Amino acid sequence: MQDIDPMNFKDMAKLKDVNEADALLHNIKNSANDSDGKNDIKSEYQSLKEVEELKRLVEKQSFIIHAFWIMLKDKGATNEEFDKALNEAVLLGRRTDYKNIKICPSCGKGLQSMENKPFTAKCLYCGVEILNNPYKKYDGLDPYKVEYKPEPEEPEPYISDDEADEKEFREAADVISQSFEPYDVTKDLNFDDET
Repeated sequence: MQDIDPMNFKDMAKLKDVNEADALLHNIKNSANDSDGKNDIKSEYQSLKEVEELKRLVEKQSFIIHAFWIMLKDKGATNEEFDKALNEAVLLGRRTDYKNIKICPSCGKGLQSMENKPFTAKCLYCGVEILNNPYKKYDGLDPYKVEYKPEPEEPEPYISDDEADEKEFREAADVISQSFEPYDVTKDLNFDDET
């Protein structure tokens, strides 16, 4: 990063929102002569702008979720039911024993998730697009049931190198002692039939 005027650092420390960042960026852009320094400052302010946008988006989603709860209460849902459902959602969110749809139901090939379409997977082979309900993977799971964790396998008892070599030698001797019939390729290729 190029040297930046210390006065700009003081101005940056006083910023309170994105609009002030845009104004300062505009002033720096007009007064600075080196383009490298401008790009560094621009990227810092762009990040600040993106964080502000994300904060606004989260705030909007918080209001939407609250509105859904108000609507559910108007339809007769109780706080106890909400508490139970919230607890189940937290418990299910910690589960790892669910199955995601990864195979195309049309052709059986693997599905590819799409970045520009949330909750959508597409088959690159046959073109089928599937909209996946993000909560469907929890259907049929009991949130209060502890997920199955296999017991760790007991390690095999210690065998010295000499014992291991002897065991390997015995297994090899058993294999060698069996009689093998050599494989005859001519029977497979039916050379006798072409006469």
